[in-house]
Amino acid sequence: MSSPEKIKPADKPLKVKKSDIFRTTLADNCGNLGYLGIAPDGSEYHVVVPVDLQLARGVKALNQPDDGTPFGGYRGWHYYECAPYVKNDDDSERHQQVTTNAKLLTMWIQQFGLEITIID
Repeated sequence: MSSPEKIKPADKPLKVKKSDIFRTTLADNCGNLGYLGIAPDGSEYHVVVPVDLQLARGVKALNQPDDGTPFGGYRGWHYYECAPYVKNDDDSERHQQVTTNAKLLTMWIQQFGLEITIID
């Protein structure tokens, strides 16, 4: 894995689609989680969904696969876990959680010296 000092961040903020955050924001009772993987230099991202809750807990407990890639992701990438929502009849909770996840993702990625912009 590359050290952060050797990775040159992308020149402009990464554009992340709100619809992809919607895809990774899953119901709390479905038994899965959703993640967004961000390239080390912030040049691209990918959606990882669904990730089995038990597998995700193992990864968080540092029981990572031998190849260094969490749950089939890419080595060295940053993985953001989108918080789940409480399922209701009209999906309003999901839309609210998507907005919250977008704000938290924007703040979280800054710790790596990267910037993102959420687009519709």
